[in-house]
Amino acid sequence: MRLLLIVFILPFFAASQNLLVNEGFEEENICSEYQVNCAPEGWIYTVPSFTYYFKDKSNAYEGTHYVALIAGYSNKPFYRTFVRSRLLCGLQKGKSYRFQCYVKSRHTILDSVGIYFSSYDFLFEKQVYQKIIPSVYFKNSLQKIVLDTNWQRVIINYTANGTEAFITLGNFSKRGIAGFTGIERENNFFVLFDNVSLTPTDRNEILCKDWQERKEGIYMQDERHEFLAKVIQLNRSKQPVAIKPTITKTLHIDTLTVPDVLFASNSFVLNRQAIKLLDSFTKKINNYKVDSIIVNGHTDGTGNDDFNTGLSWRRANSVAAFLQQSSKMNVISRGLGSEYPVADNRTKDGKQRNRRVEIFIYIRD
Repeated sequence: MRLLLIVFILPFFAASQNLLVNEGFEEENICSEYQVNCAPEGWIYTVPSFTYYFKDKSNAYEGTHYVALIAGYSNKPFYRTFVRSRLLCGLQKGKSYRFQCYVKSRHTILDSVGIYFSSYDFLFEKQVYQKIIPSVYFKNSLQKIVLDTNWQRVIINYTANGTEAFITLGNFSKRGIAGFTGIERENNFFVLFDNVSLTPTDRNEILCKDWQERKEGIYMQDERHEFLAKVIQLNRSKQPVAIKPTITKTLHIDTLTVPDVLFASNSFVLNRQAIKLLDSFTKKINNYKVDSIIVNGHTDGTGNDDFNTGLSWRRANSVAAFLQQSSKMNVISRGLGSEYPVADNRTKDGKQRNRRVEIFIYIRD
């Protein structure tokens, strides 16, 4: 049995990653004043307390938590609240990012709700709220917002200007929202949010190298009540400070096909030709800034699943062990059996093409 080795240099992360922390608001913050769970981790309200952080599985879109923002108030036409968070990584100028969340309200106000990106902390915003123009209104959602009291999905594609460090959610209407709410003994016009995400549309764009440190820093900010009021009061009297976070990184794609790498029939032992080709290959990739390597083993459809999975893993592991030793890089091996054929297993040629090992190389900028 001969094995065709196909080498792909592809992005390590097939799926984009969320640039926002605590997207479902499930992780609870223990505020520094009272040592109680009073707010979601990573998200801070523009008022001293987070009264409207709900734990209610029956009303949440998913999980048990969601947040509510005040878009208006019965006796205060321009009263409104916002919630903001820091981005895990900065955005690349000119690149596209997809914002998504689930939102609902009993009031016809969703068209004036939006998202606002800023280089500074929105908590210290000096502008009158109704004069702020958001980065995008929810009415521009790819999935149309309708007059409905159920959870609705908002999908927005946003093109970055490269200065984004914070994201803020809220009502950006230029008019005041007041009067009777339509709900007995309720003075607030609420908008509810759940499952908020911001991901690169480029599948090769991944989180910045220091995202874990940044997440820890975001979670360490615990002011929520009196302490938050003091912080806001102090900083609103100063010039807003622009934050320059580490931007996301992009993994580049290249493709190399190495033919005629042989294993003995039903064996995982590399022959001399395979070793020679792999040795040449590792010398080449040592010149790259390699993020990581994944080796996938595949078989044709002959034989039972357990045998095919075992053989494909042993072959992948043989290649991975050689690459690991020669390149000193992180290599992951997987045996996928006959689950992912690239040709017809009913033909001899198709079976030969399906007997393969794929090496995925992920290269940083």
